[in-house]
Amino acid sequence: MSGYLAGKAVVVTGAGRGLGAAYARLAAAEGAHVVVNDVDGAAAREVATGIGGRAIADLSDISTWDGAGALVARCREAFGAIDGLVNNAGIFRLADPLSQDPEEFRAVVEVNLLGTAYCGLHAIRAMHEQPGGGSVVNVTSGSHAGYPAVGAYGASKGGVASLTYCWAADLAGTPVRVNAVSPNAHTRMAEAYEEYLGDRARGQNIGKPPEDNAPAVVYLLSEAAAGITGQVVRVDGAELSIMAHPGLRPPAVELPEPSVAAVAAVFTDHLAAHLQPIGLRRP
Repeated sequence: MSGYLAGKAVVVTGAGRGLGAAYARLAAAEGAHVVVNDVDGAAAREVATGIGGRAIADLSDISTWDGAGALVARCREAFGAIDGLVNNAGIFRLADPLSQDPEEFRAVVEVNLLGTAYCGLHAIRAMHEQPGGGSVVNVTSGSHAGYPAVGAYGASKGGVASLTYCWAADLAGTPVRVNAVSPNAHTRMAEAYEEYLGDRARGQNIGKPPEDNAPAVVYLLSEAAAGITGQVVRVDGAELSIMAHPGLRPPAVELPEPSVAAVAAVFTDHLAAHLQPIGLRRP
């Protein structure tokens, strides 16, 4: 079978619906064998059945080390390798800091950040052992730049972005690549966000079909992106861009002395004009 992923074996987590299902379907359409992972077994099996013989369903809980390991092992046992991993699984809880439930915060971090880390660690080790390496595509979010009511989710996705940069640095010069996408899609999460914010959701631009985001993910999984690592690709409808890495913004002003008064003077005279807006902004 031809296609950008012909002959590849790819795992997609959280693939029972929404963005994950779109990634899994396009990966299969581009020639990959796909492990459709989701804790919702019925949803995972439905997507895998719809894809056909190139896909199998997997119900592993990726928020645990053993569950993530079982998922990667399943792909290797079924298809002989793991050439690609899409760390898409995530949960979403809305709350402001005054009412945030600590257990909900923990659950978001365990699935979104630790689940990504656990699957990635197992996959990277397997890819490092096999000829040809592989590609990890993490899924972050523009929310890590700062949006209301998503402190837990935004923090977890900011961690995913940092993990992407660090792993890419660790694996530089090897055949294992790590990138991320920041999708924009009208999913159940987006609907919950719109309902929670009400009128405040206007202008958030969260109405794109999940399928619009899939081509960028498949590209990053493919050999066509062989020279690309450590990048976060923002998908916003028909617009594609690269998110800036964290960095220092000029000017850098030397303190005349290490005192609070000196810091206050530098802010007043220099830095106050360069404070950054909250939220995802275009240059």
